[in-house]
Amino acid sequence: MTLPAFIYARYSAAEQGRGTSLVRQFEKGRDYAQLKGWLVDPDREISDKGRSAFHGANRSEGGALYEFERQVEKGFYRNGAVFVCEHFDRISRMGWEEVHAFLKLCVSNGVSVATIEGDRYYPAGQRIDGGTIMELVFKAEGAREESDKKSKRGLYNWSKKVEAIQNGDSAAKIGLAPGWMDRDPKTNEPVLNDHRTKVLREIFDLYIDGHGLPSIVQVLNDRKEPSWSIGGRAKGNGWNTAYLHKLLTNRAVLGEYVPMSRTHGGIVETAKGLRVANHYPQAIPAEVFEKVEAVRKLRRFSGGPAEANVSNLFSGSAFCTCGAPMYFQSQQKAGRSTNHKSRIDGRKLTYTSGVNRSYLKCNNNRRKHKCGNGINFRYEHLEPAILDAVLAVAIDDKKFAIPDQIAALSANIAELERMIENKRHNLTSIVDALAEQFIKALAVKAAQIEAEIDEDEIKLREMRDDYARQRGGANPIEHLARVLEVKESINSEDKHARYSARVRVKQALSFLTRSVFDADGAVTVMLQNGLMAWRFDRNGNQIAAPVDLRNRLDLHRGLPGNPQMIADVRNRMEQPDRPKVDPSEQKWKYGG
Repeated sequence: MTLPAFIYARYSAAEQGRGTSLVRQFEKGRDYAQLKGWLVDPDREISDKGRSAFHGANRSEGGALYEFERQVEKGFYRNGAVFVCEHFDRISRMGWEEVHAFLKLCVSNGVSVATIEGDRYYPAGQRIDGGTIMELVFKAEGAREESDKKSKRGLYNWSKKVEAIQNGDSAAKIGLAPGWMDRDPKTNEPVLNDHRTKVLREIFDLYIDGHGLPSIVQVLNDRKEPSWSIGGRAKGNGWNTAYLHKLLTNRAVLGEYVPMSRTHGGIVETAKGLRVANHYPQAIPAEVFEKVEAVRKLRRFSGGPAEANVSNLFSGSAFCTCGAPMYFQSQQKAGRSTNHKSRIDGRKLTYTSGVNRSYLKCNNNRRKHKCGNGINFRYEHLEPAILDAVLAVAIDDKKFAIPDQIAALSANIAELERMIENKRHNLTSIVDALAEQFIKALAVKAAQIEAEIDEDEIKLREMRDDYARQRGGANPIEHLARVLEVKESINSEDKHARYSARVRVKQALSFLTRSVFDADGAVTVMLQNGLMAWRFDRNGNQIAAPVDLRNRLDLHRGLPGNPQMIADVRNRMEQPDRPKVDPSEQKWKYGG
């Protein structure tokens, strides 16, 4: 019986994928299989691209060879098949035991194995004899030792290049220039490609304006913007969200080089904790990059709008009093036809809805999880009410003073850093004392200080993240201006104008507001961490006048919200003047 042939090809380094390694291996495999009279089919050609056999990535989960082995285990090919590869080092470079395990798995489950080099054939169902094992030992161990030498040599060369770059050697370059750059043909230095740099800036601007990654992909692919490929070769496969994410997080746009290393699988890259400034020409201003970072943190749970209509402008800014986000549920779309029967005579009728009907509901309550707020808030009533309130501030922003939150936060960070440094100094002194003589009380104190430092460092990281977010985010006036600019287009008949306007407004509201939905049917909208607030009922009617919370702490206490917001408001309020008291009159201090 003629056996179906499975031809396997593999390469380790991504650079090899730009050559003809796979093509060559498959051509050799086809020629060899046809010479032996085995059946060849493109559907039975298996490849692992950029997966190292030295670290076993091709035989780990996610590898094509791994999937083939699982099929062999399950008995898919017990009726007969043959596995063809160029050499055993394509299967594994981890030593003869691994090659022997693969060979034994195959021949025990109906799959013969053939290697092109050496013209060796190991038929299914036959015992692997001692001579075969000795041959595997010599060949596999030789391949493993050679790979080990190459790995160490490559690591050494890579480390020396990184060291040279850190020392300011501009001639030391690693790999290809980023996709928005070219190489100067004379100096081989990376230079910005004008068109691609404009596209890159457009991607950053669209993301800052509120577009989600799928939306940006659609913009680029709809106008047939060529995707960036190596060496200028057009691949024709368009843009995708994964590549856009890499662009938006790649510090090379700032001109920085961040040395990376791959895992043993050769797939996932991780940073080495080093940054080399001014290695590339800068393509994106630092301010723009920081704004993108701020938007990414803001969207950690809400995401950017990917749908065509951006129906929910409050995604990421609307919460129940229990802290859960409000879930958007659309029950009816304007213009949609619904079939139903007449209650009078049972005739089939068609009803065309004239309005949208959608609701906001606590996501915890919807999932029956620890919240009794089961009210459905009609979205169409609340959207115009909240937008009108925000736009009123945008039109007349005299009441809207911007506190210098960034300066205050920076001062708090500096103070916390000073405290941590003092505690570390004290801890060092105690440790030195303990080295001379152990005292239990000092050991307990050292442990206490160490725990305090750990807690302080967690606070410091949170404060630094908040600082980066606030420094990167546009200021309130800028967001209010964006809302005002597009207010006429929010419900435009033009699909593109409506979408563009709504993503910008959604982005602004996410930065500017926090809406809290009560179980009694009231909605509290706070502007910029509680500087101003409005109350609405579930039908969008405003309850009383807007509240300027900077001057009315007593009103603020009654409003639900993040405790940090309340603390921020208190810190910004004017404190009443108190008469100075002479220290001698403070009897509590002197015990009198």
